[in-house]
Amino acid sequence: MSSRLRRYLLGAYGGAREIMPEKVRKDFPIQVDDQDDNDNLSEFCTIFVLVRKNSCFEIELSGKIPISREISDFAEIYGGYGNQQTGKIVMNLTPYQIEALIDLAKMIRSTAASGSAVGNANWHRLSARTISSLYRFVRIMKEYMRSRRLHL
Repeated sequence: MSSRLRRYLLGAYGGAREIMPEKVRKDFPIQVDDQDDNDNLSEFCTIFVLVRKNSCFEIELSGKIPISREISDFAEIYGGYGNQQTGKIVMNLTPYQIEALIDLAKMIRSTAASGSAVGNANWHRLSARTISSLYRFVRIMKEYMRSRRLHL
């Protein structure tokens, strides 16, 4: 089932042809944010998903983002971590736990005004884009679950 999820995500995010036209590497993360050529990479929050066995996946958010203690603790609940020094949040989820990303998005919203604490004056704008990317990923995962007739 994990290769199906991987192909589904690659199709949804337009990366299936860019990575490997014939074969999909299982160890290659899929970028699920809305980054474009105009974004400053030193300020942007990138979001990658690595699909594992049984449709489990690791989601990683990284960049110059403020990470509160609440976010770190929340990530730990889901077998991951939040590192304030590196600006990285990692969580390990199953498709049935996808709603956890809605809760994470709410926590990120509460950090919108804290960008200057990590030297990212554009975090207010970028946090909204990060939240939007998380919501889109949740929607796509729910579509996948419905297409597979799996119930949340």
